[in-house]
Amino acid sequence: MSILRNLSALKTPKIEESKNEILYDQRLTYHNQGHGGSKSCLGNFHNLKTSLQALFHRFEKDCREEEEEQRRLKQPYIAEQKGINTSLLNKSETLGGLLDHKSTLESQIEKLQQDKINVRKNPIDYGIEVDAKSSVKFWIGLFLLLPISAYIFIFYISTSYSGFFRNFDPSIDLFGGIFYPQALTEAYRDGMLELGFIVFIPFVFFGLGYLIHMFQHKKGILNIFKITMLFIITFVFDAILAYLIEGKLYDLDKVYGDPPFSVSYALTSPGFWVIIFAGFVSYLIWGLVFDFIMKEHADRDKIQVFLSSLNAEIFNKKKLLETHSLKIENIKEEMDKLKVRGTELDNIIDGFIFPIKNYKNNSSQYLQGWQHFIASELSMGQKHKDELLQKCREEYDLHIVDLGLNDSHIPNKIYLKSV
Repeated sequence: MSILRNLSALKTPKIEESKNEILYDQRLTYHNQGHGGSKSCLGNFHNLKTSLQALFHRFEKDCREEEEEQRRLKQPYIAEQKGINTSLLNKSETLGGLLDHKSTLESQIEKLQQDKINVRKNPIDYGIEVDAKSSVKFWIGLFLLLPISAYIFIFYISTSYSGFFRNFDPSIDLFGGIFYPQALTEAYRDGMLELGFIVFIPFVFFGLGYLIHMFQHKKGILNIFKITMLFIITFVFDAILAYLIEGKLYDLDKVYGDPPFSVSYALTSPGFWVIIFAGFVSYLIWGLVFDFIMKEHADRDKIQVFLSSLNAEIFNKKKLLETHSLKIENIKEEMDKLKVRGTELDNIIDGFIFPIKNYKNNSSQYLQGWQHFIASELSMGQKHKDELLQKCREEYDLHIVDLGLNDSHIPNKIYLKSV
């Protein structure tokens, strides 16, 4: 190993020494050429301009023919081009995956939008066991429930006031005993207690109807018993109101010798049963309609919950789609920039690289050789020599500027391939 290291150590200085000798010979050659050119025209600075142009074209021709040197100068661009090609390949694969995912998301969103339409028509296809026309039935039921509720509200306000607080006069008939338009006004005059009683008593019946609806959805004997008791309570309350109103009407028409009003008489009186069924039957109808619309509303809720889940899923997928679209646009922009740079590199690699530093070194040696003849061999006064040397220097600087080689930070000039 030590022998190999010694051989390597000996070989490296020899290579460096060989390169230095070549560079020295080149500088010496250009110096001699400049000296010879100056001697042939007695240092004329006009001839220097032509000589420098010829020198440049000869140097450029030699550089173009030196393929090994051109490959060395182009190596950084070749490496960059390979990196760009690799990056383009990776980005192309990433772009393909994003485009496929974007297409999948768009198809999924379109299907979800279609599901939103179809679930209303055929909810059973989506595992929702509801009537497809539940929404229509709900609005019809609600349309019927509102006037029935208003009727019950009016009925119980009138009958409650008539049964508990109102004083009847002989001109009142059965209908007038049940429905009293001045019930609220009279109750307000009687006091807040009376007013509150007749205003809130309809809500008691609404509450009983709601409880019946809730108990119907629970199984068991206890719930059946509760429902039965609620119906009995409602019926008994209606019977009490009917008994009070019918009793007041009976007392108005009673003559001397008639028996007092009693339960047995009430049970045989048509007016008693009219009052009961005017309230109780309407209450039963209200309960059935209320239960019906609550059921349809529950069906609508199932569909609405399903639609809400679809909307949430669509929102998330659209958000993800926007993210993918943004990534796709960014990757496309990056790929476009890489392709532009790749085209530039292709033109550079297929073109020609002019080594500015080498040319400036060699041309400066040429100038020194030109000036050396003037300074040491040309016969003229020192003042004229100095002026001629200065003009030669100015001519050289102008030559460098005209060629665009005056920027010391740029080591090479690139001539792109002509398109």
